[in-house]
Formats: sequence, C-alpha cells, structure tokens
Amino acid sequence: MDGLFKRNIVRGDISCVLCAEGDETAEHLFTSYRVASTLWPIISLWCKISVILAFSVKDLLETHESIGLKGKKKEVIQGIIRIGCWSIWKARNEAKFNNKETKIEGIIREIMTVGFIWLSSRSKDIDVRWEEWCKSVYM
Repeated sequence: MDGLFKRNIVRGDISCVLCAEGDETAEHLFTSYRVASTLWPIISLWCKISVILAFSVKDLLETHESIGLKGKKKEVIQGIIRIGCWSIWKARNEAKFNNKETKIEGIIREIMTVGFIWLSSRSKDIDVRWEEWCKSVYM
C-alpha cells in the first residue's frame, strides 16, 4: 500500500490490513508485523538454526548467507524464507480481498507444505519424507 500511495495510485488509509498498527510497507509486513515477528523464530526452531532476526526485507532475504550453512542446506533455508514471505503476502491478500482472518498456524502449515513439495520436486538425490520434514527441515 505504501508503494501505491507514493505513486499516487491509492489515496487515503494505507494502514496494514492485517493489524492496522502501522503503514503497510514491505518492512512492516515481513518483519515487524506481529505475525511475521512470531513466524521467523518458529521457522528458526523448525529448521534448527539460530533465530532469524530481520529488521528489513533485505536482512530477511540475506539470512541464509549469515547463518553458517553451506550448499544444499543454505539453499533450503533461502527457499523456506522466500516461501514464508510469499505465504505472508498471500495471507495479506486473503485478508484484504476476501476478508479472511490471518492465522499463524495456517501460514506455518503452508510454508511446510509448499517447502516439502518444492524440495522433493527439486532434489532428486534426496529422499524427503513428510513425517520427518514436519519434525525438522530435512537437510
């Protein structure tokens, strides 16, 4: 909304449609919005990495570079973070256009599901099992 407002495409209220606690900027939506700030530590636990602390979208998208992983593990974390951002964006659109309540459980479930499908279809050399994936990211 902030970007549209700056381009004079939208006029009026640019408050976050999810929480109304700030302007809807990318920084707010993906890092400081209460669901996002709760989501990233949960994803960190699930991935068994240090807590993802992001104060900007750039920080978030570069997290995989600073957590000390290499190769496939690093790629998996990068993919999960991108899927997380996409899932937050989809939840935002559902709230804005379909008046659906955003629940962190639904976002987490989507990240796990899409991540599993993404990894199992991209990694022919890795046998990914759903049950193990749900317990901890398979790397």
